[in-house]
Amino acid sequence: MLHVFRHELRLIFRDPRFWVPVMIPPVILAASQAIAVSRYGGQIMEGMEGYMMLLLGCLMAPMGSPLAGDSFAGERERNSLELLQLSPINPSTLFWGKLLAILPFPVVFALLAQLGYWISHPEISTMSAVASVLGALSAVLLTTSFALIVSLRVKTVRAATHVTLFLIVPLLLMVQLGHEIFLNGLFVPLATLAVSILLSIAATFVSMRKFVSL
Repeated sequence: MLHVFRHELRLIFRDPRFWVPVMIPPVILAASQAIAVSRYGGQIMEGMEGYMMLLLGCLMAPMGSPLAGDSFAGERERNSLELLQLSPINPSTLFWGKLLAILPFPVVFALLAQLGYWISHPEISTMSAVASVLGALSAVLLTTSFALIVSLRVKTVRAATHVTLFLIVPLLLMVQLGHEIFLNGLFVPLATLAVSILLSIAATFVSMRKFVSL
């Protein structure tokens, strides 16, 4: 598993297109804030800091989707999936090695982005900050596990990416419509994280069985 993990990390660091999703969300958020402030004044953002922190984390969460999409659909597209399956490494070990190489990236970058935003906006309460972090973790788990399932069922990375994008729209819509309830305590964020963990575990085991059966 460790050998697969190191191999996947080398592939990720070698391909610059995987780093594009890291840069886009902070740029979009900063640009939208700058436009809003320039047009309507600084008062327009008052009381929105917690929402913006939650939104930033959820925008960073799908960065694991292209990695998950390439992990299996990319191997199939490069005609290397069969070679992996014929290797002496157990298929479940291959699967878990790939997953462990993917998951830290969206988690770490989402949390770093939120931490940076919190430091630059100290008026955000601790409860709202913790709720935002829990929301980002939930989004990471859901988008990554969904992308894994898609990656195992399509033939190209482009198809995997396009299908996964359909999950991002309802995710951002839920953030927009439910952020006030979500940030008004820790019960909803904790319940959301618990449900996300259960769904992600189920999706991961479904994906693993699919990969082993190929």
